[in-house]
Amino acid sequence: MSTQSRAWFDDSMKGGPGPEVVVFTQALKIPVQDRAAFLERICAGDENLRHKVEALLKAHDRIGNFLEEPPTGASIE
Repeated sequence: MSTQSRAWFDDSMKGGPGPEVVVFTQALKIPVQDRAAFLERICAGDENLRHKVEALLKAHDRIGNFLEEPPTGASIE
């Protein structure tokens, strides 16, 4: 990681979630087409971290927004 990225990363890790969750959360705020460059920059050679974040992003994309919409054909009585 670059020094600037590392400082942000270290500050966010004080008593917080794991590094993959921190990077994943930041990646969600970035347009999909810009995420690869973001991960390249923020992970800077930490392939284990990058793979974990990419797995989280793929799972997030598969799940979508199913909790935000009622089930199809369901009715509230």
